Amino acid sequence: ITDSSNGKMYIGSSIGEEMIFGRWKSYIKNGNGGNVELKKISLDHIKQNFRYSILEIFKSTMDDRTILERENWWKELFLTRKFGYNRN
Repeated sequence: ITDSSNGKMYIGSSIGEEMIFGRWKSYIKNGNGGNVELKKISLDHIKQNFRYSILEIFKSTMDDRTILERENWWKELFLTRKFGYNRN
């Protein structure tokens, strides 16, 4: 997720039975998907400024650990813990 108003990014992964569909449903529900830093941002700001991208796709048979390792790799690549919305 990129906040077009300030360039900050958030990287998240989708695991579990519904994978990306489940993840996107949670963002549609409240705009923040339950993420601590995103909860601090108003829904209006999210609707107006957030842009969503898929960086990588895995088969549903991929183990969760590998997916979470790749999520971490993307966070490191884009420095989203230092300059973005990721805290973990």
